[in-house]
Amino acid sequence: MIGECAVFENYPVLHSLRHIRAHPQLLLLTLMIFLQGSAYGSTLPYLSITAIRELGMSDQAYSVLVFVTSLAAVTISVSLGILSDLIGDRRRIIMAMALMGVIGYGAIFLFPSIPVFIVATAVVIPFFQSVSSLIFVSVRAETAGLPSRDSAAINATVRAFVSAAWVVMPAAVGFAFASSASMMGAWGIAALCALLISVSAACLPARPARDRVAGTSRTGFFSALRELATPLMLARAVSMALLTGTIRLASTVWPLILIADLGGKTGDVGIVAGLIALFEIPFMLIWAGLLKRLDILAILAIGGLLYAAFMAALTFATSPWQLYALTIPAAAGAAALLSMPLTYFQDLFPGRPGLGTSFNPINSFLGNGLTAVVFALGAHLFGYSGTAWLGVAMAFAGICGLMILEKRRPPAA
Repeated sequence: MIGECAVFENYPVLHSLRHIRAHPQLLLLTLMIFLQGSAYGSTLPYLSITAIRELGMSDQAYSVLVFVTSLAAVTISVSLGILSDLIGDRRRIIMAMALMGVIGYGAIFLFPSIPVFIVATAVVIPFFQSVSSLIFVSVRAETAGLPSRDSAAINATVRAFVSAAWVVMPAAVGFAFASSASMMGAWGIAALCALLISVSAACLPARPARDRVAGTSRTGFFSALRELATPLMLARAVSMALLTGTIRLASTVWPLILIADLGGKTGDVGIVAGLIALFEIPFMLIWAGLLKRLDILAILAIGGLLYAAFMAALTFATSPWQLYALTIPAAAGAAALLSMPLTYFQDLFPGRPGLGTSFNPINSFLGNGLTAVVFALGAHLFGYSGTAWLGVAMAFAGICGLMILEKRRPPAA
């Protein structure tokens, strides 16, 4: 029994968790990313309902708001990611950006109106959205002295806490305000989460000056932007967006298949979504442990194939219970596609975690755009099941693109 416990203690997943627990900075950063996920989980599921149903915004205005917010978020996240390498001390940036979240969410909570909602959502809150990237930059900086695979495993383990927040918060907020005619309290919770992030960031030690990337801020910033815009890097971003965009496409398609084709109910949609999010957490930890044996690209390929298999199986489902059974492969594939791209991009720029992390919001933006185009064309031409097969094609295209580009990986910077 003692021998079995020793083997269990040495399992790679537990090694990452023990390392986080043993290092106060990593433990604090993990708490901060959980709070960030909690702020998102409190508000994003209710964003459209609050804007359209409660405040009276039109569907068209809401669509424009979502696009502008996404564009602002990716621009700010990329810029601050690069600047964080140049400045070195990310603590103050995180504190300031978290306070922007307090202002944005707090304004919506205290002064609910369409003008306040638009300004806060499109202008102020995108600054807060950059906090997650900055936290992962800080995690990478804290693990810079570890072997690459250990650092990647810790990254993936920390990412699992975002999913944990998404399992807890949407249901908790929905239950808390179930008897209320307004969901504005959710924005109050998000403001509190943002405030706690700012306070937590103040407890982080300041990074020494030697952590800064050499070069002036102006030349360093524009030089980094040019590196992001090289054809090879853009090809990597598009390939990864094709692969990870399948998650957004599937999350759009499977509820429609479940209700329109299989006769399921809206309650089934909530349960299936909750199960997938719940199962993602252990699978993220499993993938983190497998980094000891497999490289990141292999895990991304396996995860992509699992998710492609899930999307293909959707088209053969004949009753709702079969979709419940598919939550396992869906969660296994999604866990890899959600937790590994960040480390993949960071590994492209050793020593500059901010620059590598800047690819993550770009990947999300491109993935959302590709998904919107594929869904619009697929649903019109092929129906929902045909659109799922387009998702399978996206996954294969992304995997093939990344494997081809891996042969042209740039030398370490």
